[in-house]
Amino acid sequence: MSHQPFLRLYEEYADDLLSYGRGLGYDKEDIEDTLQDVIVNLYQHDPELTGVRNPKVYLFTALKNRLLNTRRRQPMDSLDADGAERFDVSVSVSDVIEDEEQRRRLKLKVEQGLALLTPRQREAVYLRYIQELDYDDIARLLQMTKPSVRNLVSRGIIEMRQHLTNKEFLLLFLMI
Repeated sequence: MSHQPFLRLYEEYADDLLSYGRGLGYDKEDIEDTLQDVIVNLYQHDPELTGVRNPKVYLFTALKNRLLNTRRRQPMDSLDADGAERFDVSVSVSDVIEDEEQRRRLKLKVEQGLALLTPRQREAVYLRYIQELDYDDIARLLQMTKPSVRNLVSRGIIEMRQHLTNKEFLLLFLMI
């Protein structure tokens, strides 16, 4: 029974999971502790990884569920005014754009566009385009149907499209 597959899982997905946990509103230390708990729990219950079809989706789901369970035991400071779970994402503008001022403006516009989305739309767009999960996996993670996820992502993209110029929108999708 080797620890190597679990170390590889951690090394491969830790940064993405940390980013996702931050988007859900948790601090780095809590996410790291929870991720370690998830990996240890997986090792204890399935040391051969026979029950894990898609490790990335499993880890995203397990991390989110464990973080939400922890949050339920604490005061609810992570909800929006309408009672919806918050999902915040920070945009990283790649070196596709040479000019620093243009990069800064695009980053600001994209963040403003993302801010127009509901937390659920932001989360779905993030999972689809940043984490590159397929619609089936996003549906499982968000506990929605696949058509609902497609609709959620589509509405989010339409909303962002209305906020960005053609050039900004094209650059955005070249980056992700």
